[in-house]
Amino acid sequence: MEWLKQERQKLKTMTPAKQLEYIWQYYKLWLCGFAALAAVLVYTGTSIASAVKDNYLYLVFVGTYADIGEGSAFYKDFLSFSGTDPQTQSVIFDTGNYFNMAEEDVTGNHYFEKVTVLIDSRTADALVMEPDNLTAFGANGRLMDLSDPRARLLTDQYADRLITISFTDEQGQIQNIPVGFDISDSILMTKFNLYADGCALGISSDAQHIDAVGQFLNYLLQGR
Repeated sequence: MEWLKQERQKLKTMTPAKQLEYIWQYYKLWLCGFAALAAVLVYTGTSIASAVKDNYLYLVFVGTYADIGEGSAFYKDFLSFSGTDPQTQSVIFDTGNYFNMAEEDVTGNHYFEKVTVLIDSRTADALVMEPDNLTAFGANGRLMDLSDPRARLLTDQYADRLITISFTDEQGQIQNIPVGFDISDSILMTKFNLYADGCALGISSDAQHIDAVGQFLNYLLQGR
């Protein structure tokens, strides 16, 4: 193209500094446009790659310093047990959350606030924490009442592990609601040493992947 040849000749007569100044002054709109297009393409590609994955399980762990996140032996062991392909199915073990409602006021605790948002947004499927902490957390209504038909298969299978909370109803009657499973003898304790004083699992009140939570329970207990 004649125009392109002329531009090249013009640039050859300039110092490097003048070349940069000239290119920016006359072609900055084109350069900005190309940069914006590249950003859009990168974002779109990332979004498509993420969208390919099906959400399989989102677990929140509270009160443990153990390395159990993505890439850990615990994480890989679960993927192997469940036959889950991390390339197509999203499995998240959300760790590093610290609060204990049984022992302290959690007002302003950003870990507690984060976990409640994860549950209220229907992101988190289940929580693992110490039993007393779980029952205290369950009192706020964010854990599933395990008498719910959605949890029937799990409660039938692990009926002897149910953890309940008690409250007095409007008629003055004491009601017991199952909100979790005691997993203190699971491999979380015996193999991976996640907790020192027992642990329990509760299902989010509006969990989207209860079958996957059941698979995780089976993994933890492995025939117990």
